[in-house]
Amino acid sequence: MAFLSRSRYFLCSLLLGPIALPQALRAQEIPLEHCDALPVITVKIGDRPSLFLVDTAATSMLNLASFAEGSAKDIRVTSWTGTLATSAKEVAIEELAVGRTTLLKLKLPAIDLSAIGKACGKKIDGILGVDLLGKLGASINLKQQTLHLATTDEKRAEELVTAMQIEMHRCVEAFNSSDERAFGDCLDPKIVLFSGEAELYGREKVTGYFREKYFHQKPAAKLDIRENSFHSIGEAIWYEYEFTIDSSRGRLRGRGMAMCKKSEGRWRMASMHHSILEWQSAEAASENSQ
Repeated sequence: MAFLSRSRYFLCSLLLGPIALPQALRAQEIPLEHCDALPVITVKIGDRPSLFLVDTAATSMLNLASFAEGSAKDIRVTSWTGTLATSAKEVAIEELAVGRTTLLKLKLPAIDLSAIGKACGKKIDGILGVDLLGKLGASINLKQQTLHLATTDEKRAEELVTAMQIEMHRCVEAFNSSDERAFGDCLDPKIVLFSGEAELYGREKVTGYFREKYFHQKPAAKLDIRENSFHSIGEAIWYEYEFTIDSSRGRLRGRGMAMCKKSEGRWRMASMHHSILEWQSAEAASENSQ
């Protein structure tokens, strides 16, 4: 039975391998260029290519020499040296594009950035700062020297994962309070559970399994679970997890892979495949503590 469970777990791992591939193919990984040691990237202002310094500690701004038109205003500009009040022009930009991602109708301050250009040997047209990087959903990989822009699929996947985790948090609370009704409602009617000791199909059998092993104990059993490596397919999410269950019988530590899917407006657990990493009986724990 344990061998069958491990085999199915391995099969799922093989099947899950390509899940992230479609997102990876659509993802935008833009190589960073350099002006001396400074990271820069080419952005398009309308149809015009412009060289921008990438600075996560600064506010986005334009070089006054590159964008002379605009209205003069008192503007607060943030940089690594702090936040300063300065007189700058505010320039309206209809369209700013980085890779395939476009931001519309921006208003950015324009100040003299000639000192940066002189220092690195190229004309810098602006600074891509923390505010616009956030709007772009951008992250910087210094090791690979790339700028990653979140895709629509990635943003959607993040929203799904967040919603799923909120639901699963309620399920953990139901487990820890031995609330069978609430816990059962967390399970898909056709849930499949594979562990080192059981293969169970359906909500009633899975709920019964947890009732027999963990519910209504004194002291109450406590589940702690940590999820990672999320992969979304439509309205389903696969992920890996590690867990610990402390019960009157002892402590169980394991890891596994699960799939949740959305049905009737709620996220529910549809499959669980886990293996035991460590088991310590209550008697052994007591002896070790003495």
